[in-house]
Amino acid sequence: MPVLNLHRIFTPQSVAVIGGSKQAGSVGHTVLQNLTSGGFTGDIFPVNPKYEEINGMPCFRSVADLPSEIDMAVICTPAKTVPDIVRQCGEAGILGLVILSAGFREANEAGQILQAELADAQKSFDGMRIVGPNCLGVIAPHSALNASFAQAMPPKGHVAFISQSGALCTSVLDWAIQEQIGFSHFVSVGNMMDVGIADLIDYFDNDGHTESIILYVESVNEARDFMSASRVFTRNKPIIAYKAGRFAESAKAAASHTGAMAGVDSVYEAALARAGIVRVFEVDDLFDCAELLARQKVPHGPHLAIVTNAGGPGVMATDALLDRQGKLAQLTPETIQKLNGHLPAAWSHSNPVDVLGDAPPERYAVAVETVLADPTVDGVLVVLSPQAMTDPTAAAEAVIAAAKHTSKPLLAAWMGGGSVRAGIEHFNAAGIPTYSSPEKGVRAFMHLVSYGRNREVLYETPREVPLEFPLDRVKLRAVFDTILSEGHDILTENT
Repeated sequence: MPVLNLHRIFTPQSVAVIGGSKQAGSVGHTVLQNLTSGGFTGDIFPVNPKYEEINGMPCFRSVADLPSEIDMAVICTPAKTVPDIVRQCGEAGILGLVILSAGFREANEAGQILQAELADAQKSFDGMRIVGPNCLGVIAPHSALNASFAQAMPPKGHVAFISQSGALCTSVLDWAIQEQIGFSHFVSVGNMMDVGIADLIDYFDNDGHTESIILYVESVNEARDFMSASRVFTRNKPIIAYKAGRFAESAKAAASHTGAMAGVDSVYEAALARAGIVRVFEVDDLFDCAELLARQKVPHGPHLAIVTNAGGPGVMATDALLDRQGKLAQLTPETIQKLNGHLPAAWSHSNPVDVLGDAPPERYAVAVETVLADPTVDGVLVVLSPQAMTDPTAAAEAVIAAAKHTSKPLLAAWMGGGSVRAGIEHFNAAGIPTYSSPEKGVRAFMHLVSYGRNREVLYETPREVPLEFPLDRVKLRAVFDTILSEGHDILTENT
């Protein structure tokens, strides 16, 4: 039941907080605060036998005392109480559950038994969906829903973030708020006892607010469902993934906090590529791609134009581009002629377009507008190095105006510190992604180019196997029997 009743969790009309509390700093108190301060317009029902009211809201002694027709319950009580609470929710007709409580499979053997009890409790109620346990919660900005113990709500946007690490969720949230990056959903999946990554990809594929997914994954429970959902999604929308647990030691660490087995990394590497997913290996790249996806369109190709006021950063960007199999756009003679008419004679006369260190805002504007209009250009990276003759803020405003009507990706690398901060804020407000170095901007651009290449693979037809292809079933069976007898359940090139 991939998407059944997930609407109760992401677009609820009413939410019960089981374990809601007046105690500042507690999870139950934080969840209630987040729901009320985030602007949620549905009904909120705290449940806790200790209180008659919390923050002016009537507090109910038990789930059985709640009104009917409640869409979702957020459970933040001790782990040992959760299976019985799940049964009470089922009996009350509450079919969307988010379980924040920890102490299950990720903890110890007793926790594994407790999670099995939790699964048994769920099975008694058709259509019940559970996110968690052991998760941060869910956030849906378009529904003004912050059903989590994260500290804030990000702006509305079109990128969904799915994470097996609650801590990474809070880091991304903090960054998103600072940079004004919009998101459609934040989901901390925890132990994935029920709702898994594949379910969420299926749901977000049909969600009008979601145009891309950023994914932090340590393990995949249902490999076939994950591959199927991902391949459908990435035919039209990109998924960028950071797959952690690449080595035995880090995989062991992953198991210690979600109870998941990370698996053989080479298998994941091949599977992600085959599913059309772009894999990144640094969290910085995950953030940078999120910013680009939130603010720009996916490029049609790898041809990048670079506009810079300094030769060195232009060379740095070129090296980074070619190192990642990108291509410098070969500007047309018409573009070169037009630039000759507006730029000083000493400009570079090629790509990168060096507008020189004394470039006023108007020179940046005409260079950016001209290269964006060139049909050989798939995207533009604009670089500024603060110099005595440069006004970084005015230059940013000029670039924004010049790019106002383009459909091509435009990225900015305003290098430096305090002197460029105001310009960066102008770019953020205008929806233009900014990077601290040319290399970071190029990497983000090329990750999205990789998505385009991966998408092409999705449409490839596998080579036909000739009818006369020899197949020795006896030998093949012997090979598999040997592999299985040695305890292997995954085939690699070394098995």
